[in-house]
Amino acid sequence: MGHIDKVVKALRELETATSIAVTTGDYDIIARFDLPNLEALYELTVNQIGKIQGLENITTSIVEKEF
Repeated sequence: MGHIDKVVKALRELETATSIAVTTGDYDIIARFDLPNLEALYELTVNQIGKIQGLENITTSIVEKEF
């Protein structure tokens, strides 16, 4: 919990971030990214988000369709 502000700041610096929200419940932060393909998702999660200090866990979901 003590790292939320630092993690949000680091996420906001990522160019593909479109939305970042601090929440209650199962997840402390939900971030949304606009990416062109699964390779970009891998790059983002492994080489960018995964290196942010203070993160304990990453859960990834892919939006299949929006209405």
